[in-house]
Amino acid sequence: MKRQNLLGFFSISTLTQTPAFLFLTAVFLCGAAAGSLTGVISTSRGITLSFTLPEERSAAVLLCGTLLWLVGVLLAGLLPPGGLFISAVVAARAFVLSFSVAALLGEPALQTIWLSLKTFGFQAVLTVPCLLVAASAAFCASLDQPRGMRFGYWYALKKYRPALLLCFLLCSISILLRFLP
Repeated sequence: MKRQNLLGFFSISTLTQTPAFLFLTAVFLCGAAAGSLTGVISTSRGITLSFTLPEERSAAVLLCGTLLWLVGVLLAGLLPPGGLFISAVVAARAFVLSFSVAALLGEPALQTIWLSLKTFGFQAVLTVPCLLVAASAAFCASLDQPRGMRFGYWYALKKYRPALLLCFLLCSISILLRFLP
């Protein structure tokens, strides 16, 4: 009996070896750099941000906020130049994440580092790779969709269902990381 790779079963390994994954990773890094620079500039000009601790928000609100990025990537693939809109969602996620941390770390306190890791860092370890895998699936499906079919995008996206299911599951589990003591 042939031994099957677990990541191959979820079709993640095929998605991470596509040029779309590399392109979306580069777009993510560009968005992160832009958000970081904007956050540093905003704190140097005296603009302050107020963050609430994760315990002050309900788990349902956090879950919706986390899964909204994945749903946004999948819906962006429906629009005619799918790659353009998918890239915009990925860059926006990187910008928001990086801006929040950079603006928060502009404060000169050691507690701020722990707060930023607790609020964004631990969860981002799971959500960022999931976002990139889901974006790659949407990008590939928008390119491979059969023309003339009414639901061609969803038909092409069907072959990445296991990877998308795993991404949604991991992002849902990542909410628990925000409630670490």
